[in-house]
Amino acid sequence: MIAKILSYPNRYPARTGTLAGWFQQGCAMLVALLLIPVVTRYLSPQEAGIWFAFQGLVSMIGLLDLGFGFAISRQAAFTLGSTETTLAKNDFLHLDHGWTGVAQLFRLTRILYRWLAIAATGLGVALFEVFSRFGNLVPEVTPGVRMCWYAIAAASCLLILSAGHSAFLNGIGAVYQTRFLAGLYQLAAGAGAAFAAWAGWGLPAMGGSFAICAVGYRIIIGSVLKACTQPMRESAKIEPAQGSLGLLARAALPVGGVNVFASLIYTIQSPMLGFLLGPEKVAPFYLAQKIAMSCNMLAMQTALPQLPFFTRAFGNGKNALAFTNLQKTVLRTSIFVIIVGLGFYFFSPVAASILLHREKYIDDTTLFLMTLDLLFMGYSTIWGQYVLASGKNPFFVSTLLNGLWSLCATCYLVPILGLPGLPAATLIAGLAFNYRKCISEGLRLYKSTRSRQ
Repeated sequence: MIAKILSYPNRYPARTGTLAGWFQQGCAMLVALLLIPVVTRYLSPQEAGIWFAFQGLVSMIGLLDLGFGFAISRQAAFTLGSTETTLAKNDFLHLDHGWTGVAQLFRLTRILYRWLAIAATGLGVALFEVFSRFGNLVPEVTPGVRMCWYAIAAASCLLILSAGHSAFLNGIGAVYQTRFLAGLYQLAAGAGAAFAAWAGWGLPAMGGSFAICAVGYRIIIGSVLKACTQPMRESAKIEPAQGSLGLLARAALPVGGVNVFASLIYTIQSPMLGFLLGPEKVAPFYLAQKIAMSCNMLAMQTALPQLPFFTRAFGNGKNALAFTNLQKTVLRTSIFVIIVGLGFYFFSPVAASILLHREKYIDDTTLFLMTLDLLFMGYSTIWGQYVLASGKNPFFVSTLLNGLWSLCATCYLVPILGLPGLPAATLIAGLAFNYRKCISEGLRLYKSTRSRQ
């Protein structure tokens, strides 16, 4: 019985990845249950708003992945499943097939993410020393506020370095390891920050918890990578073809553009709310957004672990297997999207009444608009992820327009409508641009994959 349980991840890697993804999202929710009520109770409203706004700002550092993580994961799956007769097409690189090509890709990955970490360091300095000085986000820069920011920024730089390892592991099918470790990191960092707030150590110690846990996460995921890539390390030492890094960047940067402009829709909302209305207004909306994004990712865990296996089948010419993967996953995930959307609408106010001690939750209009946006975003994301996994990226222009429209509409609607202006801006922009594009391109992929069976 024990041997059967231990062999389950090898026999059902995608299912195990889904379970690990749910574990990761469960850790994120548990962190919210720990951190949000402690922060709102033991910190002043201004300090709590600064902490939550910093969480939004520091997420922008993670955007410096620039789509390379997805491109590397997709390329690793394609290369591992390729044969001598496989032709690289669309955004895929022509590398040696099997583990030799995977080794070539890893060399590119290691070089690339070192430069990204350097860029993340510069962005971390710029976000605090320049951006946070405008508006009402940080009314007074104290030594404690500065120490807090640079601690969580340092953690983000270490996570950028680790993201290369995670992307690589995802591509070779080790999805459950990366999600399990990410969940443990979130749980440890959040619990440490909550304890620091409860103990009265303030913002610097809370940020320090994230930095310390990021160091441990970096060490552990490096060890996991070594354990999972023994065949790669035993392969011939063949360097990738000259110009491969540039080709990888050409494939990844449009995906990165999609991620960057999508971040204008969600990541920047909490800092923008603090910028426009002051840090005291951030906590209730941050909680609602955190619950909504956790609900969305909870549903997406039924789809994301399947993507490397879809790409591997796609690259190996197994079109019937790829179509079955696409069809079953979209149907299953669509049902989960509806379930979590209704759960957010009916049960997030109950959670808020427990988590927020001195704050009111978002109003009913804002809750309704956020639920609609969650449903449309979840359904369109399924299709969009599969289109990207097939080696295509037709979303750059639509996401650019979506992000810019959402940002401009937020600046216009929030002063007029107040808090409901945030979800109204994102919902209108999504329906006009990205949601429609993702669904239409996904249906086109569905038809073409079915016809090639």
